[in-house]
Amino acid sequence: MERKQRPLEGRETTMKTYSLPPDADLLVATAESVAAVLEHKAEELGIGSDAQALLRASIASAYYGMDRYLTLALGREKSRDAQRFVDEAKAHCDRSIELLRRRITRSIGYLCRLMTAEDLSSVAQRVIAVCA
Repeated sequence: MERKQRPLEGRETTMKTYSLPPDADLLVATAESVAAVLEHKAEELGIGSDAQALLRASIASAYYGMDRYLTLALGREKSRDAQRFVDEAKAHCDRSIELLRRRITRSIGYLCRLMTAEDLSSVAQRVIAVCA
């Protein structure tokens, strides 16, 4: 005897969506640019290569966290292991992005040492314009 399945009429289904923060790609691109500038200005700033190395390590961690999270999120339909670890991967991804954000802020602080008062004023005006 063959069973007929009834469609889900009147039932609401919810699907959990998995996505990265909207500015993750911009954040990584900014970090790479700042790391390149730190590399060229390290002597002028009087900082060792540690600042740049920490920033590059944070970039690598963010790439790994995002890649792992998206891989598990895409595989959650087919794999119970992916389902089990996707929330943990999301937490790691969020932590690595937050660490990258802090490292960028710190690195920009190093770069501000070289700026003149006019340069700092110009940067402040641009930041205020972007935030408004």
